[in-house]
Amino acid sequence: MTRGLPDRPLPGLPDLPAGVVPRPRVTRRILQELAGHPVLVVAASAGAGKTTAVLQAARAMPGPAAWIPLGGLATGDIAAEALRGRLARAVPADGAGPPVLVVDGLEHIAGRAAAEDALSALVLQPPPGLRLVLVTRAEPPEGIAGLGDVHRVAFLDDTDLAFDVSEAARALRPAGLQEQAQFRVRAMRGWVTGVLHDWWTTDPEAAAGRLDLLCAGLVRQLTEAEAALLVATSVLDEVTAESANALGLSCPDRTMTALRHRRLPLAWSCDGARMRPLPRFHGYLRMRADAMDENSRRELRRRHARLLEAAGRHEEAVTELLMAGEPAAARRAAEQVLPGVLDRLDLATAESWLDRMRPVPGPPAPGLVSAALRVAFGREQCWRGLQLADQHGPSWWGGLPGRPGGSEDLALLVWCFWHAGRTDEARQMLRVMPPGRHRDIAAALMSLADGTPLTPLPDLRADATGPVEVMLMRIAYMGGRLAELQGDPAPPGGWRRATGAPWTVAALRAAGRISRAGEMYTSLGDGPRPVWLTAIDDVELMADLGRREEAWAALTAGRQAVAATGSRVYEILSLLLEAKLALRLDRDAARATRALAEAARHGSARYAFTGELAATWHGLQLLLAGRDGEAAHRLAVAVAAMTTGDRLLELPTAAVYLSEAMWRAGDAEAADAAADLALGVASAHGGRHLLLQALDDVPAVAVRRADAEPSHSSPWHELVAALSSGRAALSAPVSPRLVLEEFGVVRLSADGREVRPRLAKSTELLAFLLNRPAATARRALLLDSLFPGRSDAAGRSYLRQAVYRLREVLPEGVALLQEGDVHRLTPHTSVAGSSGAFGRLLAEAGRQDGEHRFHTLLEALRTAGRGPYFDGVSTPWLDARREELAAELTQAQVDAGAVALRLGRIRETRELAGAALERDPYREQAWRLALAGAEAAGDDGELLELYRGYLRAMADLGVRPSQEMRHLVERLRR
Repeated sequence: MTRGLPDRPLPGLPDLPAGVVPRPRVTRRILQELAGHPVLVVAASAGAGKTTAVLQAARAMPGPAAWIPLGGLATGDIAAEALRGRLARAVPADGAGPPVLVVDGLEHIAGRAAAEDALSALVLQPPPGLRLVLVTRAEPPEGIAGLGDVHRVAFLDDTDLAFDVSEAARALRPAGLQEQAQFRVRAMRGWVTGVLHDWWTTDPEAAAGRLDLLCAGLVRQLTEAEAALLVATSVLDEVTAESANALGLSCPDRTMTALRHRRLPLAWSCDGARMRPLPRFHGYLRMRADAMDENSRRELRRRHARLLEAAGRHEEAVTELLMAGEPAAARRAAEQVLPGVLDRLDLATAESWLDRMRPVPGPPAPGLVSAALRVAFGREQCWRGLQLADQHGPSWWGGLPGRPGGSEDLALLVWCFWHAGRTDEARQMLRVMPPGRHRDIAAALMSLADGTPLTPLPDLRADATGPVEVMLMRIAYMGGRLAELQGDPAPPGGWRRATGAPWTVAALRAAGRISRAGEMYTSLGDGPRPVWLTAIDDVELMADLGRREEAWAALTAGRQAVAATGSRVYEILSLLLEAKLALRLDRDAARATRALAEAARHGSARYAFTGELAATWHGLQLLLAGRDGEAAHRLAVAVAAMTTGDRLLELPTAAVYLSEAMWRAGDAEAADAAADLALGVASAHGGRHLLLQALDDVPAVAVRRADAEPSHSSPWHELVAALSSGRAALSAPVSPRLVLEEFGVVRLSADGREVRPRLAKSTELLAFLLNRPAATARRALLLDSLFPGRSDAAGRSYLRQAVYRLREVLPEGVALLQEGDVHRLTPHTSVAGSSGAFGRLLAEAGRQDGEHRFHTLLEALRTAGRGPYFDGVSTPWLDARREELAAELTQAQVDAGAVALRLGRIRETRELAGAALERDPYREQAWRLALAGAEAAGDDGELLELYRGYLRAMADLGVRPSQEMRHLVERLRR
């Protein structure tokens, strides 16, 4: 056994790597050189394709070839002995060896004299007929004699092995990247590894393992100075000799000159003065920089920070100084740039900096105070304000009003203490605030705790900037000023957009604009979300849509977000929301009682508005338990406090419950007064949806008030009609995969492409399922509806064919399943029909007021106005559904006209009334609307003509004109 290399039979040629593309140009060049020279040296950079090119050429030569790899060779005499042994077996004395011998990896024996001598002998006196190929990724070792004989020795280098564009295109074709061949060849000067790999990707996961190994091999071939420069300068966007010198590197100009002659994934300027590693190589080098020992890493970051500051990149300098363990220097730099960071609402960066700056003795810098308080507000971290005030005391915050921006800072401190339950200290801060808008907003915030009236509440300004203005949005929501909060929250990037959006979503939901609230909620993205959005809005939206499990799951998730805020208010509100869900979704009085008790332990009574909310839900719980007297007392106190304090958000809810309690207690007059208060407040401030939610809990309130009204067109009758649409009809808008247009010409689209089932009955089957709960129906019902009178074998066969043909056009991911005798579309939320959209819009409009209701009704009318339902197709269930939708369409025209009349839109009122009468000339509501429209237009002639038309219609029916209509005409004519 020979030491250093195993004493075993000489290996043949290695296997070619899979997928290697033939390079006939390079193969011909190698064969030509070997034909004229006994020795060929292939000296090229790592990754130049040396080994592969020589292997392809060796395989193309007649006769066998031997291959001696020198990687892993031992050191000293052992290496020399091992090499001599391998050479002796490859080139035996009798000359019977192979005609080609390849020695791969000469760089491994550089400086090993005995090993170099062994090869020198072969170079100087090769056996007759032997062709020797020496492969190295560095300059051939100087100790190998004979390589300077140009008559006997040929050389190939990087230029000879470089890809041309056609070779690169062939190599890149399997990956579909052949169009990049010209760009890659030019960028990498044909360097094979540079062309074949995507060094430009910014995705750290893309081929990370393979490329990292390759990067490591590239760095190992470099000198110590070259590797050090690449690793250290990886912190820079672009490397120059000057910047490298600033990082403490020795003779960087000389090192960069050497690197420019290397084949590496580096991009150079034309003059060679500037360099940057390509993204994937840069990522590897940065990883190596991060793995430096701690002292070296800190020194590098300190020097880099000085470079950044000199270049005016102060924000990046702050981060580097913090990572270098220099909080004092970082603090000084941060004071200069934090205003700009906060102006663009980069709260995450400001938060990261503040968390890594240790407190220092003495008064805090004003810039850092403002930053900390804005981060506290924007990230819902009231504990930050408490930390500041507790550390520096009243003497510090008492002096804030005398400093620039101090009034706003103090208002934010009031907010922090108010949220944390330290309301007494918040009042002390309020007392030292100077008069002005900031103080007015802070005082309005305190009124939510003190119970004093919210009015006059400062006006919400659409162009308002700054966190205190967003605070006003929150107060306005709690006060029930819904109409003022439903506009666009502000241009992207503003405080109102960044931190006020959750209250816009909340106002849209409370106003019954569920679709718009859902759209805005979705538009806020999937990243970190404001606490109110997660802990409150998400829960309320799911509950409004009747999605019970999701509402409870959102409540649980929201509790985790609340826990990180330090807010006592959010803790209380989450518990009150639990009580609300327990009562409304589950009628679980026991759970509601526990949640209310826990809210009380957290201090719900310390805040007027949470105390009133607690009383409201406790009142409902008492009503459900039949404890009407206790409910009436508690609700009366809550309603009186809400009314006095002008806190209107849940006043309609409490007043509805009070009306029910008073009715049960036998006080009909008080019951009517409470109901009318609820209606009045909801109508004045856009809270119809909240009113209807309360009436859903105790619908008898609406029915009693409607019965007492002399006219069937009263607001109470509208509310009763809206209640009949049901909470389940409210469904969030989605982007369905499969869409069925049912009005007019029937069309079916899958992923935006129109499809046609081969059986018309398949489309009817889809429509039937879409009109069933959860898109599910039993086979017997399907047979009876789609194939009336054919429940026999033939009917079942037709149904199977309809199912099969429908499945043919369903998009991937949507299925029509059969489980026993039940057919089900899944997921049903991925399929939508226009009649369902029509119903949702009507249900949503029923929970809205004013212009929003009018426009939602018009959208519903446009949806159903494309033509009759399944025009030209007649089966009993389709005919019945068509009549049902036609009646809903006519009623929607009447409802839209009535809303238009209240809005003063007289032209639209008359058009809608006329359209309704054209569809149904016997609908008294439509005649009443038409008469009111004519009167509003001042057209007495039309008024009388319309009344005559009404009389003729009644005569056709053989009924007497209603007394209500006669009185209406008489009143209008007066």
